[in-house]
Amino acid sequence: MSADESPEEPVRVVVMGVAGSGKSTIARSLATQLGARFLEADEYHLPTSIEKMSNGIPLNDDDRWPWLITLQRLIAAEHRVVLTCSALKRSYRDILRDAGNVRFVFLDVDRAEIERRIAARTGHFMGSTMVESQFAALERPTRDETDIAIVHVERQADLQADSSNSTVKAGRELLALVHPGTATTPLLAEGGRKRIIDAEELRTLIDKTVDAQIIPQLAAAGRVLLVPPDHTRLHSRAGEITGLVFQRLVDAGCEVAVLPALGTHAEMTQDDASLMFGDAVPYDRILHHRWRDHLKRLGEISAEEVRALSSGRLVEPIPVEADEILFDGWDVVVSVGQVVPHEVIGMANFTKNIVIGLGGAPTIHRSHFLGAVSDMETIMGRPDSPVRHVVDAAFDRYFSERVNVLWILTVMEDSPVGVVQRGLFVGSGRSNESGGAAYQAAAKLAAECNVELVSIPFARVACWLDPNEFRTTWLGNKAVYRTRMAIADGGELIVLAPGVTRFGEDPAIDLLIRRHGYRGTPATVAALATDLELAASLGAAAHLVHGSSEGRFTITYCTDPQSGGLTQAEVEGVGFRWRSLTEELAHLGVDASTSAGPRVDSDSSSFVFIANPALGLWATRERFGERR
Repeated sequence: MSADESPEEPVRVVVMGVAGSGKSTIARSLATQLGARFLEADEYHLPTSIEKMSNGIPLNDDDRWPWLITLQRLIAAEHRVVLTCSALKRSYRDILRDAGNVRFVFLDVDRAEIERRIAARTGHFMGSTMVESQFAALERPTRDETDIAIVHVERQADLQADSSNSTVKAGRELLALVHPGTATTPLLAEGGRKRIIDAEELRTLIDKTVDAQIIPQLAAAGRVLLVPPDHTRLHSRAGEITGLVFQRLVDAGCEVAVLPALGTHAEMTQDDASLMFGDAVPYDRILHHRWRDHLKRLGEISAEEVRALSSGRLVEPIPVEADEILFDGWDVVVSVGQVVPHEVIGMANFTKNIVIGLGGAPTIHRSHFLGAVSDMETIMGRPDSPVRHVVDAAFDRYFSERVNVLWILTVMEDSPVGVVQRGLFVGSGRSNESGGAAYQAAAKLAAECNVELVSIPFARVACWLDPNEFRTTWLGNKAVYRTRMAIADGGELIVLAPGVTRFGEDPAIDLLIRRHGYRGTPATVAALATDLELAASLGAAAHLVHGSSEGRFTITYCTDPQSGGLTQAEVEGVGFRWRSLTEELAHLGVDASTSAGPRVDSDSSSFVFIANPALGLWATRERFGERR
C-alpha cells in the first residue's frame, strides 16, 4: 500500500474478473505480500447455486445477492483480507464496497484466452458453457470507479505464483494508486458543520436546482410529483422546500401534485398541511398514500438475502410494494426529506422516503422487523445497515427503471440559536449514482451535527415532544430510541407529551400496542407466537421492541388527560410510568421555549433537557463505539 498509509487502516482487496482469469493465483500471492487473510468467494455459494452451475445453468441476480451479502460481511469482519470474487456488475461491487476501505484489482483477460483455460479445467463446477454468460454479465469498470486497479493479463504463464512475476507486482503497485470509494458526486452539495443556510440562500439553491435539474427534463406541460415527509418532520425544512418547488413549477405551467410519504402515519389534515407547507401548496393538490391498498407489487428481496443480512435472525422474503400513484406517468418525481439518525434504518431518508414512505404494509412491516432483530443500537446513526441495504436494493432493482427521481436532502441541527439548516444535497437516480452520493454526503454531515457523544451516561433525561409533531407514542417514542444509548442503567427517561392522545397512528396498530405494551423483546417474541394479528403486523412488533428500555431504565410519560391526552391508566397499561404533565413541567421548570442542555429541577436535582429528540441521537462514546 502507499507509504504514508496508517497501519491501523483496514486493508480489504477484492481480486475480480471472469472465471478463469487467474483470480486465485494472484489473490494468494497478494495476500502473502500484504500479510492478509485469503478468502475464496466460490466457497461461500449457496448449495443450490453450486448445483445450478454444475449443471451448466447460469446464476441469476437472485442467486448472487445473498452470496454477495455474505462476502461483504466476511471481509468487513477482517482487518486485512484479500478476496477473490468475480464482481462482474457494478451493483455487485457496490455491495462489497459497503464493507468499507475496499479496493479492487480487475484482471482483464481476452475472451479467447479464457475459453482455452476453462476448456483445460477438470473437477470445477464452472464449465466451458458458462464463459458466454460470464462475459455477457461483465460490466467493465467505469471511469468513476476510482477504487479499481486494472491489470491486463495475456498468458496463463503470467499467473505463476512467483513473487517476482510481473502481474503480481503490477497488482500490488496499482493498489497504492487507487482509493476506497468512487468519484461519483452529488449534483449539488452545500453545507458544513458550522454552515447556516438561511431562507434567502435556500430559495436561491432551490431555484438553481429547479432550473438545472427539473425544467430541462419536462415537456411544455410537464407532470411532476413532489414527495415530502408529513408534518412529523416539521423541522426538516422539507415543507418550505416543497412549497418553493411547487410554486416555481406551477408558474412554469406544469401539472404538480404532492404525495406525502406517510408510511403508516395518519393522513394529513388541512391543518397539518398548513403547518407543513404554509399557504404554498393548496390542500386539493395533496394526495393521500394508502399503505394497505391501492398498491403495485414490484418484486421482493428474497428470504436468502434477508437471512444473510440478519445473520439468520429473519428468514422471510420482504415484498416490495408501492403506491400506484407513484407510477402514474410523472416526468419527474422529486423526493424531499431530512437525513437524520433513525432507529430502523440508521440514517433516515433517501430511498426510504419512496420505498417505505410510499410502501405497502408488507414492505413496511417486514423491513422494520428486520431492523429490530438486527439490533437497532448497532444501526442508529450509521449510513449503512441491513434495512438500508433492503431499501436501496429495492429502489435500484424495482423503482429506478420505472420512475425518474430527483433527491433533495436536508441536514438540520438543534443549535444554541435554534434549529438551523447545515446542509442541502441534491442527486438523482440509484444508490450508485449521484442520488447515492448526495445521501452519503448528507449522512456524513448528519453524523457530525446530529450525533452527540457523551463521556458520562445521563442519570435523568427529560424530552419535550412538540404537540404539532408528536400526537402518538408511535412517533413520541423517538424520545426512547434516540436517547437509550446515553441513559445510565437504572436511570430515568421523562417524556413530556402535551399532544399525545393515542398510541398508534393507525387504529389497528393502536389496538395492538394497547394489547401487548412496551414490555421488551422476550415478551414481544412470545406474543408473536400466540397473536396472529401481531404476527401479521411485524412493524408493530418491531415498534414494541424499540419502545422498551428492556428493563434497563424507567420510562415516564407525562400527559394531560384533561386536554384529551392519554390517561394514567392507559399509559401504565402499556408498561410505562405516568405523571401529570402540568405538575412535571412545574417541577422541572421547562416549557416549549426552553433550550436544550443540563438543568436543575425545583428539588435541585440535575437532569438533561432535550428539546426535540427527533433531531438527533445521544449516546455515550463507549456504548456507541462498542455497538459498531
